[in-house]
Amino acid sequence: MDRRLRAALAVALVVLLVAAGAVGFAFYRFVQPVPESYSHTAEYRAYVQPNATLTNVTLYLPLPVENGSSPVGDALVAGSPGVVDAPPDWSFSVVDTAAGPMLALSVPTLEPNYRERPAPRPIPDDGATDTPSAATPTPAPGTTPIRTLDYYLVSVELAFDEPIDTRSPVDSEAVLRPRLNATDTDCPFPTGEEAACRAFGTRMFLSYEAPEDATLDVLVTYEARNDWFAGGWTGNSFRQTAGTVVRGDGPGWVAVGGEEETGVGTYRGAPRGSAAVAVRSG
Repeated sequence: MDRRLRAALAVALVVLLVAAGAVGFAFYRFVQPVPESYSHTAEYRAYVQPNATLTNVTLYLPLPVENGSSPVGDALVAGSPGVVDAPPDWSFSVVDTAAGPMLALSVPTLEPNYRERPAPRPIPDDGATDTPSAATPTPAPGTTPIRTLDYYLVSVELAFDEPIDTRSPVDSEAVLRPRLNATDTDCPFPTGEEAACRAFGTRMFLSYEAPEDATLDVLVTYEARNDWFAGGWTGNSFRQTAGTVVRGDGPGWVAVGGEEETGVGTYRGAPRGSAAVAVRSG
């Protein structure tokens, strides 16, 4: 082989190796976690749905509690910016019960919460299609809007300074309490190698006057998560739910079933830090 040709091939090989190394290094840097992107948040939601008018309503609902205190409950009582949704005429407090601190909400009268939307527009008989330009379709003359039963929502979002232990939160984080007789269960869907699912019991206090055929649907959810950017947004979380449906007058204390899933998501590149959490101002 000609000496000049060998030299050119050697130079080309070196260039290719340098380019491949640069691309590989750039990709490596791209998929590394960005420290400035780390966030640690939690969201509590309570859904309340009556299908008839309730009076003299007082409900005690599970709260995320750690070491006897609940940042979520404190935020609701104080009306902090973390309270995303809450009916303006509801009163909130944190009460100490035999089952531990719980969220007390009260309202003199609770009406069913209906939502109305326009009835579907009829399909034209002439074969023409409706133009999608109208942002809000108007119901045809004589049609009745569709009326559906909706829920009342109480929602609180909190941000924390330190990583949240989403693998074993019961030992180190605020979780829904009361939490009784937790047992391991199979996870319905694969959500990561660290995922574990459990069923647990909890309590609610439901006091009100209602018609015999009235029902009240109550659901509480809590999710806490760590998020960060590493070649794309990723993260890990744990979540809990507990709910019940009752009929007639408020029955007082009731046993409620709950479910939780921990270790959801990925832990590659997860932030490291104390399991203790500190709430950011606001």
